[in-house]
Amino acid sequence: MKIVIAAPVKGFQLKETLKAHLLWQGHDVIDVGCYATDRFIKYTSTGERVAYALQNGEAELAINICGSGTGASISINKFAGVLGCACESIKTAVLSRVVNGANCLCLGEDVVTPELARDMTDAFINAVFQDNPNADPKVREFWKEARDEMFARGVKATQRELETL
Repeated sequence: MKIVIAAPVKGFQLKETLKAHLLWQGHDVIDVGCYATDRFIKYTSTGERVAYALQNGEAELAINICGSGTGASISINKFAGVLGCACESIKTAVLSRVVNGANCLCLGEDVVTPELARDMTDAFINAVFQDNPNADPKVREFWKEARDEMFARGVKATQRELETL
């Protein structure tokens, strides 16, 4: 699977850990930054770079990381066709895909351990939208309606450069 991944400086170590994990599993990983920790990178620029890859079909899923996962989520959700959820557990990572149809897992380097982040990433990737046979068909239809509505909102991402202070 093609997966785009990004983080500003706060999140860089977790990004590198997850990138190695995904490559080891045989995924194609598109790293859109940042690439070093010697200067502050704005999380809004890494978020837009992730959105651009998703919108243009370069990747099927994304992982966007920052210190808490909050900025990563906020920065990604203003773009059409992108749904990012800040998750802190395996359960939320799975439900973000199954119920909400999220295509971007947002993580906080200060919030989850590398081990938990790897498990959450695996769970997110392997979860399938609406894969809950026990859910009422009307509820499943609502999930699709809500996902489609959220995908339709937002703006087109650009090929933004990594921005520093």
